[in-house]
Amino acid sequence: MQSAAEERDLLVISAPEHDASAYHLSGFLAPDPVILARVSGRKYLAVSALEYGRAKRQARVDELVSFEELGLTSLARELGEGGSALGAAAAALLEKLGASSVAVPPNLGVVHADELRRRGVELEPDGGLFASLRRQKTEEEISHIEKAQRDTEAACARAVEILCEAGVADDGTLLWRGETLTSDTLRSEMEIELLHHGSSSGGTTIVAGGSQSADPHERGTGPLRAGEPVVLDIFPKDQSSGYYADMTRTFFKGEPAQELRRMYETVLAAQEEALGMIRAGINGREVHAKVSEVLHEAGYRTMLHDRREGEPLTEGFFHGTGHGVGLEIHESPSMGTADQELLPGDVVSVEPGLYDPRLGGVRIEDLVVVTDDGCRNLTRFPKRLEDAILP
Repeated sequence: MQSAAEERDLLVISAPEHDASAYHLSGFLAPDPVILARVSGRKYLAVSALEYGRAKRQARVDELVSFEELGLTSLARELGEGGSALGAAAAALLEKLGASSVAVPPNLGVVHADELRRRGVELEPDGGLFASLRRQKTEEEISHIEKAQRDTEAACARAVEILCEAGVADDGTLLWRGETLTSDTLRSEMEIELLHHGSSSGGTTIVAGGSQSADPHERGTGPLRAGEPVVLDIFPKDQSSGYYADMTRTFFKGEPAQELRRMYETVLAAQEEALGMIRAGINGREVHAKVSEVLHEAGYRTMLHDRREGEPLTEGFFHGTGHGVGLEIHESPSMGTADQELLPGDVVSVEPGLYDPRLGGVRIEDLVVVTDDGCRNLTRFPKRLEDAILP
């Protein structure tokens, strides 16, 4: 029996290489916009002549349509604007299929939407619908994510290798191959490793050292130093499948301060509590509340316990516990303050952290698949404190 989400007619006009919904529904990667319609449970994909032959071999749809069949060239001449022509062609396809009302993603282009409405198509923007379609991963999807996760771990292992090889200058700065070891150098070496394995982060890997690591989304720049935290947050996309992975580890070159050790052990304990709770049926906000409780009881500030109205919290724990990962690096469900029950097949990150602007930050992140009776951890990389302190 189909769910309500699986029964609704829908429309996407976008480039699958840059749009998770278009790719997920069509199974076809293309750099230019395509038209994807699902009507009465059947999927129809319209593409240009440039893509038609490849789409015929690769697309997972019920029927392939060419832009020529929809008269796109003459529509473009008539309307004088490519976006309007695509909207008009999509309206023609829907009319042929007998659909006058469709759900669309919130990022549908304004020009497309205007033309569709002008031609009598009723649009129902529904981001939740498209997010729900991608939530519960198949075994094939999970295998793609696992492959990206292995690549992630290879890049992290390369970073550890370099940090272990690095020497320490008199002022505490790390030296590697005769040069100052910087966040930028380490990130580049990790990106090369990812490329060797068929994945890429597009240069977005976080390598944040010292006080920079107290800002969760600081990419990091400049010299790395002994005894200070180095947060590595690696979230590459596998180039063949389009699926992401996500992992964070925190390292220290040499002995960290006692408070940093305590932060690390507390974050790890909070993560273990979360991993023990995750299962199908639990609400993500319950997991987040437990993580916040563990950190708060250890003496750290959290958004749930210490936030003041109208003021940002800038130390302690001030982000969600986790998020969905798949064809997008951040997708449904959320494990934070949102009311979202976890479902079997959800792939979620579990990433508590603590941040002190004076000392830096500690974050530990694993990637798990939600199951009926628990979760399966896709992450194999070590995370004990003794593994994080490098010689």
